[in-house]
Amino acid sequence: MGTEFGAKLKEAITAKDNDINSLVWKDKSGMNIHLMDISQNELKRYHRHCEQMLTNRDIYKPGKLVIRENIQKCWDSCNAELFARYLMHDCETDIKTNKDLLDFINVQRKVNNVDVEDSISVLFTGLPPIYEKVTVGKLMDVCFDKLDVLNKKMITDKFIIAQGIWLTDEEKRELTELEAGGKIRNRMEVIKERLCLNPDIRLRVSPTGLSFAEFRALIQLSDLPRISSLSTIALKTLRDKVLLLLDNDLDYHINKWMKIKKDIERVAEYKNWNLD
Repeated sequence: MGTEFGAKLKEAITAKDNDINSLVWKDKSGMNIHLMDISQNELKRYHRHCEQMLTNRDIYKPGKLVIRENIQKCWDSCNAELFARYLMHDCETDIKTNKDLLDFINVQRKVNNVDVEDSISVLFTGLPPIYEKVTVGKLMDVCFDKLDVLNKKMITDKFIIAQGIWLTDEEKRELTELEAGGKIRNRMEVIKERLCLNPDIRLRVSPTGLSFAEFRALIQLSDLPRISSLSTIALKTLRDKVLLLLDNDLDYHINKWMKIKKDIERVAEYKNWNLD
């Protein structure tokens, strides 16, 4: 019995050793470097790189977790701005300006002891569920025009184009142009001309793609526009599609660097090395 247990224990330890020995770091040339074969200083350097890729706060090279925070902040800002427009233009209320809204919030805060971290559902009844995520403080930021700017670097033209385009029936009619012989021109070529895009860009037709109105609103964004200056269709496209796609794409990169970081920590623990 003892011999059988010892044999299984040895097998388990060997399997663990083999597993650790298979852990690798891929260098810039694409070559695999086995983590068990490098020095403590090299392991520390790789570990620091993983930390930078995840948590770097540099505005020019933010880490993946920081990018996720920024995407969430941007989503919250778009949603808050959309709610303010919905309230002022689509609802039958006396609130028609930012000042009207701010005065209403301040009265409610004083009378009902409302906190800035509370959902605006404590101020308004019958809210569409998506607006229940807006906080009182964020709505006050709308009134002061203090919402974040949109960093266009998060949403590159390459990313926008990769989503593809799917035209509505109305857009098909709007984009219909005839050649000299009476043949209908390729609508993707018409779009490139109307938006002054590089003629060599290949626009892709996709049933899951953006409408022409959505595509135009995004491709024409300036580098650092204020959230309050964006069109309603741009805000809705960001909130309901683009920011969600960006956040989902981040999962791969976050999981990749988290795994490599964990592998390095396993090797350090195995060798009893300090990574500080």
